Amino acid sequence: MSSPVLAETIYFGGGTPSLVPASHIEAILAACRRAFAVDPGCEITLEANPGTIAREKAESYRRLGVNRVSLGAQSFDDAELASVGRDHTGADVRETLALLASCGISNCNLDLIAGLPGQSAAGWMSNLAAASGLAPAHISVYMIELDAKAPLYHEIARGRAALPEDDAVAEWYLRTLDELEDCGYVQYEISNFARPDLQSRHNLKYWLREPVLGFGVGSHSFDGAARYANVASVDAYLSAVERGQSPVEWRRDLGASEGLEEALFLGLRLRRGVDWRALRAGFSTERASRCDAALEELRAEGLVEPCGAGLRLTRRGMLLSNEVFQVFV
Repeated sequence: MSSPVLAETIYFGGGTPSLVPASHIEAILAACRRAFAVDPGCEITLEANPGTIAREKAESYRRLGVNRVSLGAQSFDDAELASVGRDHTGADVRETLALLASCGISNCNLDLIAGLPGQSAAGWMSNLAAASGLAPAHISVYMIELDAKAPLYHEIARGRAALPEDDAVAEWYLRTLDELEDCGYVQYEISNFARPDLQSRHNLKYWLREPVLGFGVGSHSFDGAARYANVASVDAYLSAVERGQSPVEWRRDLGASEGLEEALFLGLRLRRGVDWRALRAGFSTERASRCDAALEELRAEGLVEPCGAGLRLTRRGMLLSNEVFQVFV
């Protein structure tokens, strides 16, 4: 009999898992411990919205082994939060973070979004100061992206709301790098900053192309050789599972060239960059040579730079990361 697969991280995310009863989280963790060899030091993260966790639930999480919580703060400005349809307030963020700490969960992340409707440079820096002033273990900073299905997309299309100029938001991001560094945070990925040794171990698995198993509706997985995803329909998912069938909707086996390109654009998200010499040695000379040419062009454009034995994005490269990654997709 083969040994159980080692689980080093468990992540409850997508949607708002803090809304479900703690007993559901307990049942899922029990199933994980039956199916996998869960590492004693396993990082167990749960995503939550501020204001959705009462003390009893926080205590239950700690008892069950949840040791990291990622809060979707977005902003500390109530008007900004209302503009994107969020129900919580800046006070809720502070109170939830304090509650979690009092229950023994101090390893927390705060998500912030730059470029919200009506946001100014002063407003963004105020949000950043509020977040760093709470001294969470981890801060994630994202620039707003509009989804055509989101109400805000249609509000902007009709002229009822306006976003800050892209150049302004880019400048705020560059100021963020300096501000968070001054506050003791280490940037380890384009959007992620952590106190020393408190990086998200789970998210690092994505960027380092380590195997990740996803369970649930619409979840994605990577087994080291292929990527696959479950159906996104709740009804279709339940129907498949209840019939004892696989809920996997699609699977894509990655060839050598795709593997090389993935390793490049995922690895370049990390501030330590990629060891290109070591990476290219594992792939065909022809494919690696094409990437050599692309990387040299990016370096000439000031988008990548040497970093130790490897390459990483420059500050300008981080701002234009989507354009950089398109070269390898």
